[in-house]
Amino acid sequence: MNTIVIMGNLNVNTLYIEDRDYIKGSGSLTREYVRLRDNMQNYFRIAPTRPKINKHTRIVSLLTPFTYNKMHLLDYSSSSVFSDIYSYNGDDKVHDNALDVLSAAYLIMSLNYRDRRQHFIKFTFI
Repeated sequence: MNTIVIMGNLNVNTLYIEDRDYIKGSGSLTREYVRLRDNMQNYFRIAPTRPKINKHTRIVSLLTPFTYNKMHLLDYSSSSVFSDIYSYNGDDKVHDNALDVLSAAYLIMSLNYRDRRQHFIKFTFI
């Protein structure tokens, strides 16, 4: 129920989902969000996707926007996010899911179509 309220208030147009089961719309996570969308007043597109590149490459992509102050995370986060990104080495010993989500969101929102295809498989809107 909270997801419906949040997505309705934010006026979401496209929801990108990292669904590793099946990206044609029958993955479990995608089906859940289709059910949520059916119970909402506003309609939005759902784009299940799967990254082509590994987690380490995605997280390292965050260094450039942080260095040039293009992402103002300190407005709503702690300064430890910088040390987490700079100390990340891809050894799977740290909890890096939040950094991975942030990096995937940054890549999806900031890259043009051609560059996005290098990092993610083709988007199918449902």
